[in-house]
Amino acid sequence: MNISHLLLVVVCCFLMISCASQSRPLQLVGGEGPRYPAGAKELGLEGRVMINYDVDERGQVVNARVVSSSPAGVFDQAALQAVSSWRFNPMQVGGVVKESKNLLSEVVFSLDGKDRYDSFE
Repeated sequence: MNISHLLLVVVCCFLMISCASQSRPLQLVGGEGPRYPAGAKELGLEGRVMINYDVDERGQVVNARVVSSSPAGVFDQAALQAVSSWRFNPMQVGGVVKESKNLLSEVVFSLDGKDRYDSFE
């Protein structure tokens, strides 16, 4: 192998490493935890809400909607508000920022605090 071939191989390796380093998965960087609804807390109710949402190129949650909840309707608004406050470093593929679609998160409301979300800051 002569020096020009070796140089070409080295340049190709650097280019591939550079392209790979410009990719990253979606990363949660901030947001609020859900606020326990006062009425549910007073009644001792616990529950879960599944939220479907997208993250746009700016890292903001869009199109959030409740997929399922138990008990139905009790914690929906609190879960939607929490998920809508989340902020992300958007996904990047080959240096290009991409939106993330059809994400699913479960927000748990537990009085013992085990599954509580305090903050993502």
